[in-house]
This record gives sequence, structure tokens and C-alpha cells, in this order.
Amino acid sequence: MSTQAAPIPAETRIDRLSPDSLVASFSQSHLVRWFLVAFAMHTVVIGAFSIGYVRDLIDPVGAAARKAEVIAAAKAVVAAAAAAAAPPAAPAEAAKPGDGKTPQSAEKSDGKSAEKSPIEKATSEAAKPDEIPAKPDDLGLSIEDTNPE
Repeated sequence: MSTQAAPIPAETRIDRLSPDSLVASFSQSHLVRWFLVAFAMHTVVIGAFSIGYVRDLIDPVGAAARKAEVIAAAKAVVAAAAAAAAPPAAPAEAAKPGDGKTPQSAEKSDGKSAEKSPIEKATSEAAKPDEIPAKPDDLGLSIEDTNPE
């Protein structure tokens, strides 16, 4: 009983095979058929999504009319949303001279606006010099500035 392997026939060795015989299994498979099926599916999908574009190329006057209708409809939707979001206007309480009551949006005699709410103050006032960090790092603040103990 010898354990020697049988010699490989010369025609099956890879260095002796021709390029045509190496790709023969691919040419005999259904690879080309599936490539054509994929190409056809892509063509159908792209064509289906291009119908509006092609229609606009064929009928530019109709395309302009459709675009104007879409813009008018969008403006109507925006106007309806703005009307629905706006609170009903309440009549302003008349200010009597000398009673100290003035409407919130009234201006003072020197041209400055009335007292600001805390949110307006926090978002519109500039930072004080002691609130600005002396030497910021890459992020603009150091960890000590953001988490004081």
C-alpha cells in the first residue's frame, strides 16, 4: 500500500489550459441572460420615473400651466396654515393717560421698546466680559466652564 498521489493529467493542469476553456463555464451559464433581465428592469424603472419629464419636453405650454397650478396650490396651503396658526386678534386695552398701564408692544416716549420678556433678554443681550472664557480650547469652552462645581 503506497500513499503516493496519482499524477495530475496534463490537460487539467491550470498552466496548460487555454483562456477559452477557463471561461467556458461562464459562457455556458445563464449570466448573459440575467444581465439582460437586469438591464431591462432598470430601463423600465427609469422610464417609469421619467414620464413626467418626457411629457414636459413634449408639451412645454402644458408644463408651464401645471407648474403655475402647483405654485398657486402651495401658496393657498401656506396661507391656510398661517391663518390657522394665527391666534384670533383680541382688542387691545386702551391706555389711559396717567394710569401707568401701557400695552406690551407700545413704545416709550424716547423711541425704545417696552420691557422685554426673560427669553427675549436671554437671546438678545450680549455676554458680559466675566461670562466670556479667558482661553478657550478647540471647542470654545473648557470642561471646567461647562461643569462648574
